[in-house]
Amino acid sequence: MARIIRSSTALALVVVAAVAAACAEARAPDYHPPTFTVTGKVQCQDCTKNWNAYAYNARPIPGSVVGITCLDDRGRAVYHGSDATDGQGVFNVEVPGKVNGCDLAPSRCLVRLAASGDAACSVFTDFNRGRAGETPARLTHVSPGKATYAVGPYYCTLPQCDVKASDDDDDVCQ
Repeated sequence: MARIIRSSTALALVVVAAVAAACAEARAPDYHPPTFTVTGKVQCQDCTKNWNAYAYNARPIPGSVVGITCLDDRGRAVYHGSDATDGQGVFNVEVPGKVNGCDLAPSRCLVRLAASGDAACSVFTDFNRGRAGETPARLTHVSPGKATYAVGPYYCTLPQCDVKASDDDDDVCQ
């Protein structure tokens, strides 16, 4: 009798495994939410202050513009959006999940600074790739209809803080 129970238990496990394998093959394609949002902050760093104030007390820049460009799977730009920062220097760019039948993936998008809202603090830095562009990768919120990614914070600085390489700098290390 014990042998029959073990056999039927083993048979039940085989059936469950076969059904699970069949369901895995027939599952729905990966879910793409209808929209995703990219959020971050733009701040001003003042190099004329002491180190702690420069490094840790950057002030928000309202009215700055951050842009996003997304490519399709063939590398063609299919979407461009932007948003201006609010009074706290925060931006939220809403991106549709599909454009002209193409799925837009955050991994094929590039977010970067487009304009500073403060003329006195308008030199883009590349800290957190604000000038060169950053791919949204930090997923911070997921719901059935939306995903949110965080980027930055991005920084601008004062013109006198902008350090440019000169030809004389090449001779220093030789």
